[in-house]
Amino acid sequence: MSQDYLGSGGRLDGGPADALIDAGYRYESQAGPRLARGLSTSDLAHAVMLAEAGAIPADQAQALLIALLELDAIPGDAFPWNPALGDAFNSREHELRSRAGATAAGWLSAGRPRREAFRVGLRIVARDGARDLHDACVALAAALVDLAARHATDLAADYTYLQPAQPTRLGHLVLAYAYPVLRDAARLRGIHEELDMSVAGAGGSAGSRWPLDRSRLADLLGAAGTVPHVKDAMWQWDAYVDLMSAAATTATHQSEQAQDLEILASREFGIAQLADRHSRASALMPQKRNPYALAVVRATAGTVSGDLAGMLVALHTGSARTDHFHVLNTVVPRALDEVIASTRLMAEVVEGLTLDATRAGTAARSGFITAADLADVLAQEAGLDYRTAHHVVGRAVKMLVDSGRDESALTPALLAEAAMASDGIDLQVPADVIRRALDPEAAADMRLQEGSSAPGRTEEMVAACREDIAAARSWGSGTRARAERAESSLRARAREIAGS
Repeated sequence: MSQDYLGSGGRLDGGPADALIDAGYRYESQAGPRLARGLSTSDLAHAVMLAEAGAIPADQAQALLIALLELDAIPGDAFPWNPALGDAFNSREHELRSRAGATAAGWLSAGRPRREAFRVGLRIVARDGARDLHDACVALAAALVDLAARHATDLAADYTYLQPAQPTRLGHLVLAYAYPVLRDAARLRGIHEELDMSVAGAGGSAGSRWPLDRSRLADLLGAAGTVPHVKDAMWQWDAYVDLMSAAATTATHQSEQAQDLEILASREFGIAQLADRHSRASALMPQKRNPYALAVVRATAGTVSGDLAGMLVALHTGSARTDHFHVLNTVVPRALDEVIASTRLMAEVVEGLTLDATRAGTAARSGFITAADLADVLAQEAGLDYRTAHHVVGRAVKMLVDSGRDESALTPALLAEAAMASDGIDLQVPADVIRRALDPEAAADMRLQEGSSAPGRTEEMVAACREDIAAARSWGSGTRARAERAESSLRARAREIAGS
């Protein structure tokens, strides 16, 4: 047990049990490095606000802020986090007392429980993490849009259940991955707005007799406003579930993309190839070139989804409990770091990706991929209803497959035989009509709908996506600049009061 344990508050004798350190404080202290900047910002803002209100003797305020600024200069991974002292707050308090003295350090808790330091610190880390993940999503979307633009007119096969489905354009296929990523970014902007409301100055959970100016604290923290109700401010958790849900959705979208790329990069497909820097050689089989970066992306998606589920289970408690924040303080910053890193990796993978348009086009010229188009033509030009046309073409495909032939053998005579065998229909279709219907290039171009693979449609969507990306980048850079200005102003004000 540590004799320097600061968690007793005068109410308890001695220090924590070794088992409590191992099972509780060691886990909580792991959050220290990731929460360090947020905790330091929280402490500085609280001390500055109390000093400005005249709630602390001037000399004690000066000593307190000098020591806090010294702690602020220590990188989170270099700070002496010591689970034997308690949680991350206790490690900071211990170091603060050693620098400022017990009296000056003691003023930091005026009107503020330890949980507020964590709430504010976590809020800052989560808010900035939402912005960083947003920016990583925008970079990924931009890489996908650029790739789609390069292959806007290349013929390709769309796949469902790994079966050739319809002829399309390679750029049209790639662009389909950009839209979910742009939605991820939009969700994160909304969550950032929610997290931009300050929870500081609650005074416990009902207010305080100390002169806590919540609006001033929000300004010092660079927040856009305050959460209205102080108890709700102190105990709300839904914003973090929203953030983790968005992170899990973001990662799952990328996992879906990664699995598709892994398939397309296989020897059997041979359409995609990752850059060497995103691949790994087999330690046993020299011929292999493994798309290792895609495995990293998929593993991250699984991990963050599990984190979200674990959080939701931990949150099944009554209100005003510490146990769920025991989880949130550790899981949220770590999960954000992992998903941000994975998203940045995925953006790099797409930037370095090579697509073989020739192989993609070859896949679109076989496998009866235009069978649905032939059924369309029969319904539109041969007087059949669509279901009957579909049945006739299906029978024709079966006849060809059973005899080991491909679509090039689909003649008017064979189609007539299929029509008679399936529905007793006397069907006569000219060879040139069949030939045009089976042409994959013509089929990809004959789409009538907005958003389809028809000529010019992909280019229109690329242009619209680039407008969205430009607006999202502007939001990200503006939000980052505002946060950096607030952080700089807070520390300048702290130095001013400290007299340095």
